[in-house]
Amino acid sequence: MAGLRPSRIDRMVNRPNYTRREYVRAVPGIKVVHFDMGELGKKFPYEVYMESKNACQIRTNAMEASRIAANRYLMKVLGKTGFHYKIRTIPFQIIRENAMASGKKADRYGNGMRLSFGKPIGSAARIDRGQRIMSIWVEKEAIEEARIAMRKAAMKLPTTVKIDVQERN
Repeated sequence: MAGLRPSRIDRMVNRPNYTRREYVRAVPGIKVVHFDMGELGKKFPYEVYMESKNACQIRTNAMEASRIAANRYLMKVLGKTGFHYKIRTIPFQIIRENAMASGKKADRYGNGMRLSFGKPIGSAARIDRGQRIMSIWVEKEAIEEARIAMRKAAMKLPTTVKIDVQERN
């Protein structure tokens, strides 16, 4: 089986939406395990959020990698009850790939561009410019730890982001 393609191939929003799952035979599952983590019932006064600087697509494996990086740091520093971490984007977009035959005598059985609609290989979330991707709600003392966790998560994503703090009313 071939390895995962580089993220630069799928990060741009240059194709029309493809989200109608009833027309697709087999869509690979979403790899994000949890969208809400930490203390879900408590209202924290501050929100540290990650906002996209440009429009892009984020594949589910990149979202899961950033979730693991941020959650692991927050659990180590603040514990399970010191934060509420939420992924605010859901991967609906289906990514397709036109697999090309390569190697010796590939022209004998490869179809090239004929019927090149592509087979579904994964899912991604479409992000607009200025859209919030993730949020962490914390107490005032833990704002700096939440910023560090967001920076660790941002390194796993294929776009540049802005990390900011907002007080909850």
